[in-house]
Amino acid sequence: MLDKLLLLGGTGFLGHSLLNNLEKKQSIKIMIHDSNFKTNSKKFKGDILKKNSFYKEISNVDTIVNLIGQISPNISDYTNLNILGGLNLLNSCIEKKINRIILISSVHVYGENLRYASKETDSLKPKTQYGLVKMITEKLYQYFSDYYGINVTVLRLAGLYGTGKKTGFVTQLLKSVNDSTIHPLSYHNGEQFRDLLHVDDAVSGIIQAIKTPKKNFQIYNISSGRRYSIKYLVSSIESISNKKIHIKYTPESVDEKCIWANNTKAKKILKFTPKISLNEGIKSTLDYFKNN
Repeated sequence: MLDKLLLLGGTGFLGHSLLNNLEKKQSIKIMIHDSNFKTNSKKFKGDILKKNSFYKEISNVDTIVNLIGQISPNISDYTNLNILGGLNLLNSCIEKKINRIILISSVHVYGENLRYASKETDSLKPKTQYGLVKMITEKLYQYFSDYYGINVTVLRLAGLYGTGKKTGFVTQLLKSVNDSTIHPLSYHNGEQFRDLLHVDDAVSGIIQAIKTPKKNFQIYNISSGRRYSIKYLVSSIESISNKKIHIKYTPESVDEKCIWANNTKAKKILKFTPKISLNEGIKSTLDYFKNN
């Protein structure tokens, strides 16, 4: 594995899990907002929107993993972190001659696909602002890869769940098992389908990408390759916990009826294979919430 790695966004749900795993294998550098964040890795305080705050720190780095700019309730902040932050990072990488960036993106760039699991070569037709911003961000990184020679690997992640995740529909469902004050909301009738991936499998996919350097611009789906309806998810949680979930269905229509991604390319090239089944992931996460 590379010995000079910089992690941007290592204090969030996915980043924290990735950091914990990487620290067991090698020394890495991490950019943080909170100086009180505890880590054995070398850390520095920085902001991707302020180029001067990280410019000097990216010297002598082989690979940068950028997890900054995941979903946010404030679309303006979300857009700035992805696009303006991306420009700051990419221009800095050109000047500092950084060889490689791994960008964490989302399967939401595909938009709705009812017929088959989306492939990396499919046209992108996002139906949400979240997916749209991620698509524009990917195009930005592709431009810099094509014209400036930066090696960029884009990882399109499926919907993540697991221990440590504080927000999101799946987390709401799991927490409601032991907390009767939580009433999960689902759009329409619960027949929408999602590709769900345990955070440990996502971390495995990212590490495999770090260990498999490729030239130019590359895209991989890091997904389960399966789709689950909200009703199926609810039923599975009820069966495993032996408790009834009082979910509320709203009359609003969903943005995408079905989002799922084909992971064949990642399996073949990155040697990535999801190992945690949905039922196993539900059980371990339920146990975590019960004991925490």
